[in-house]
Amino acid sequence: MGDKVDVVDLVSNLLDSGKYKEVLSVHNDEKYANSFKDNCWDMISLTIGKIHDETIVIKPSLYSTCEELLSIIVQKATPEEALLEFIEQVEVAKNDAQFAIVLKPLQQLLKKLTLKRGRSLEWCLNSISTYIENIPIHEFELEGKERLLTECDPNIRRIIKVYSLVTPFYQPFIEELKTPDSSVRTKQIIVAFMISLLAIRNGRRFIIPLASVPSRNIQRQIRSYSQLNTDKDIKTPTTITATEHEEHQYEENVKNRILERALEFVTKSGWSVESLSAGAEAAGYPGITHGLFPNGGGDLVHYFNVKCNEELVEQMKSWPKEQLIETKVPAKFIENAIMTRLLMIEPYKSTWPKAMAIQALPNNVPNCLATLLSLVDDICYHSGDRSVDFNWYIRRVGLAGIYKASELFYLTDSSPSNSGTRSFITARIRDTELLRAALSLNPVSATPQTLSAAFVTAKNVLGMNPLK
Repeated sequence: MGDKVDVVDLVSNLLDSGKYKEVLSVHNDEKYANSFKDNCWDMISLTIGKIHDETIVIKPSLYSTCEELLSIIVQKATPEEALLEFIEQVEVAKNDAQFAIVLKPLQQLLKKLTLKRGRSLEWCLNSISTYIENIPIHEFELEGKERLLTECDPNIRRIIKVYSLVTPFYQPFIEELKTPDSSVRTKQIIVAFMISLLAIRNGRRFIIPLASVPSRNIQRQIRSYSQLNTDKDIKTPTTITATEHEEHQYEENVKNRILERALEFVTKSGWSVESLSAGAEAAGYPGITHGLFPNGGGDLVHYFNVKCNEELVEQMKSWPKEQLIETKVPAKFIENAIMTRLLMIEPYKSTWPKAMAIQALPNNVPNCLATLLSLVDDICYHSGDRSVDFNWYIRRVGLAGIYKASELFYLTDSSPSNSGTRSFITARIRDTELLRAALSLNPVSATPQTLSAAFVTAKNVLGMNPLK
């Protein structure tokens, strides 16, 4: 009994103190070798108990050590006894991370028990099904495409992730079914398990949402395996841990897909909720998903501005740098940047006045200013401006004024190839001489001009003071 307590406590203390190398060498120590083997049962529950949902993110070394320790235990333990303990750990798992870390050693044990595979596999799969069944699901009164909204429920997304963990677990046993001497009983067990995953819960069929790529892949795998076929091209992660960042990124991806498709409807429906609704349906979501965008058309305009700014940056990176050394103020580079950015509006030119009006609404002004300042900062940076003094502000405020004035002129320009707009931009850069003057002004003398430019720019953004 003393040896039992000693080795279990030793492993626990080493894990808690972060001495991971020592933990993995305990089984090789002559003093603990026999005791380690005799107490594998207790060490299974001890090791799994150290794992929490955030362990793989906060303490990845602890997680990987526990994985390796469980693998060592599988090698040292009596397979039948260890199998029973791992099955129990599946049923009592307190979180998905504990559930995930059990699957690999459970698979290793089943591979060892070839003569008892059928019954053992049935116990394992039943325990896995029970774990999934115990994840609560709200009752949704949704029909048709609206059912895709169930994908936003955290428990349903949790089930989808658990499914992706289970797939690598049972894959090798499905591979075995291809052999001529495979057991009919094992086939029946696996097929029944596949059907249960699809699955009937409380008398209702639970269908995995198909809107997202990960969900679609998992659904295809389950259907494929139900037919005893495997898709070798599909790779699923062995461990998935839900984090706040992951949840936020998922929602952002859904929004971006909808916004991208909504742009296709702007020429017909404008920068409106109608375009967002049509975009949601085109992306495979119900039309009411436009509720994800509290600012309505303002969010669509903001997405378009951000997208165009990013495209401009990519283009500027490849422009020849010879222009930047011609003069202190690379006017031609700035002119080309402004013109390139304006031409991105061309497909939506007829609807852009409405977009500008939407940006002037109080709740949209912060996003509007953010994208404008981001635009002028990117242009200044790629035109060679690396200043860190007061002139940094002067140049950007001045350029913002030039851009907004050029944008207004562009909307009324009907000249061939928008040559009138280009001439206007050239004139504004030359006549105002704001950028050139800013290079030589000291902070004190620059302040009145800067404040004036900032005031004019703000009025331009709000559509109150169009520059001529």
